Amino acid sequence: MLTLFSFPAIQKQIPIKIAGAGIAGMSAAIHLKKAGQDVVVYEKQSMVGGSRHGDYEGLENWIFKQSMSEFFAEHGFDYEKLSSIPIHQFTIHTKEKAPFVVQSQQPFFHMIKRGPGKDCLDYQLFEQCKKAGVDFKLGKPAPEIIDIDSTGSKKAAAYIKGVNFETTLNNQVHLLLGKNYAPKGYSYLIILNGKATLATAFKKVKNEKTDPIKNSMGYFRKKGFLIPDEHIFGYRGSFSILNMKLFQRPFRIGEAGGFQDFLFGFGIRMAMNSGLTAALHLKGEVQTSKRILRDLNRKRNLSFINRILYERFSDQQMAKIAASFENVEEPLHLLSQAYKWNFKNKLRWIRLKGRYEVRPA
Repeated sequence: MLTLFSFPAIQKQIPIKIAGAGIAGMSAAIHLKKAGQDVVVYEKQSMVGGSRHGDYEGLENWIFKQSMSEFFAEHGFDYEKLSSIPIHQFTIHTKEKAPFVVQSQQPFFHMIKRGPGKDCLDYQLFEQCKKAGVDFKLGKPAPEIIDIDSTGSKKAAAYIKGVNFETTLNNQVHLLLGKNYAPKGYSYLIILNGKATLATAFKKVKNEKTDPIKNSMGYFRKKGFLIPDEHIFGYRGSFSILNMKLFQRPFRIGEAGGFQDFLFGFGIRMAMNSGLTAALHLKGEVQTSKRILRDLNRKRNLSFINRILYERFSDQQMAKIAASFENVEEPLHLLSQAYKWNFKNKLRWIRLKGRYEVRPA
């Protein structure tokens, strides 16, 4: 008799149907295709990455131990063919302290662009999938019966607003903290190779009349940055831990399954790992799939706890924590400690998981 955790391996003559050509869906697709399985990916938009605007995002380097090349190779991608820039330092701005620089010998993260452009991660993963033989149905909604759901979040709990612009300034990254600039979130300015993204990731607060992106623009303008008003973009995200249905069809991956980093939003690697987990399970490699999923869920749960604690901080508390990164020898190690599944964090998870839900304020 089949149980929930012993789903039969796929029959290779039947195409696997994936809804959504996001990074999680493409990770599952290319892994299955390279294993000899026919795959069809349905994307309701006419292009991949259509929800992004060429804005910068980061591939974090503290949640997972694998190097970037090892990580992408495991999923079936060639990292050397992706456009990315390692970031070893950034400047932190808070209300309580003068701006200060945090540095790391190892990159904090690798910066990539998101969107449909040829220099964007979404498009570059798409090209590698096509070269591997994955069949994409762009501009077509998925059929009613699918194998993998990678369609993204069904409700909004967090918002991103920002502006992309060109500049002659040198490469630099800035983090801005404070409720006026990013309620329960953070604002950032990224300048790389003449292209810049200023954005704020925030949650809506009742009776709040100010606009976080306008406040963030005003702050950096006072610091001497020339930031235009036009071409402001926006999109939404979810901070909900959804009921897991990974071992039932359709397997929910990426934001559709709540696989993301709830603390800082560095969710690309989490989303891709959820796609890999679904692909392995469909191939019949159940034990490997369960092992990766167990580790993934622990990190997701820890980020959930950290998000709850982070949202309770006042500006003063946030500034104090940020300052703790200034004088440590390796701040990247300090970040990685927040994702250790130890006894203390297990107790936190038991206490908080049933009492709180990360949702709009």
